Amino acid sequence: MKLILTVLRLFRVKQWVKNLFVLAPIAFSGRFTDLDALFTVGYAFFSFCFISSGVYICNDLSDVKRDALHPKKCLRPLASGQVSMTTAVVLAGGLITGGMGLAYLVGYWFAFLAGLYLILHGMYNFVGKKVVILDVVCIALGFCIRIWAGAVAVKVLPSVWLQLCVFLLALFLGFTKRRSEMVTLRELSGNHRTVLNHYSLYLLDQLIMISATLSIVFYGLYTISPEIVIRSGGHAMVYSLVFVMYGIFRYLYLLHVKKMGDDPGDVLTGDVSMLVAVSAWVLFSVTILYFHG
Repeated sequence: MKLILTVLRLFRVKQWVKNLFVLAPIAFSGRFTDLDALFTVGYAFFSFCFISSGVYICNDLSDVKRDALHPKKCLRPLASGQVSMTTAVVLAGGLITGGMGLAYLVGYWFAFLAGLYLILHGMYNFVGKKVVILDVVCIALGFCIRIWAGAVAVKVLPSVWLQLCVFLLALFLGFTKRRSEMVTLRELSGNHRTVLNHYSLYLLDQLIMISATLSIVFYGLYTISPEIVIRSGGHAMVYSLVFVMYGIFRYLYLLHVKKMGDDPGDVLTGDVSMLVAVSAWVLFSVTILYFHG
């Protein structure tokens, strides 16, 4: 059992919540009750889960020495020596191969986007993570690829507004993570992540406020876009903005007051108020989009 838990930690199963963005196009297109499309997007979701877990292991392999300097990341299976480098390489290869195999079952274009996601993270590991601001932009583009992949899987055109909302929200989460790392590690932050030498808390606070504000504004515009108004039969979807605003404000509270934010996955799944806000947003949105009539 301990071995299984260690492997699951290596896979970072908690981070699979990020791959729920693959489901966004089918949910907002009103096809969530289409069983064939639902099965297809299910394969797509697990394809990205396996691929992203393989990518996380590759990241851990390249950052194992730096992770040893971090008070939390030093407990990761690789950094702590619970899993050998050889085992990690085999597991990463198996996950990525299995994920790409599932991707080809979904479709050619989906497999192309899954491959593009791998290439993006390869570029991030070798170049992107060393360049200020570009490091977070690369992460945000990964979320946009998830949106496109989910849309291609069920043959729908992803909304431009939805893509912008996801990109901006990902920027927000990425910059809050960088800020949390700087606060936690202080003078050692540059040793853990070299790009942090080029950030300052003031700069990150400005970038966080800009991305948070634009996320709220663009989501509000998305809720009153013609496609959503037609699909929901009115303007009721705009009221879901309350949950989005609360969620972002709560995240900022956890970042600045509770000193959280180093791992967005842990914040989203570990704070009761955040879970309630996200659940309420999902319930409200599903009700408006699918049961308005």
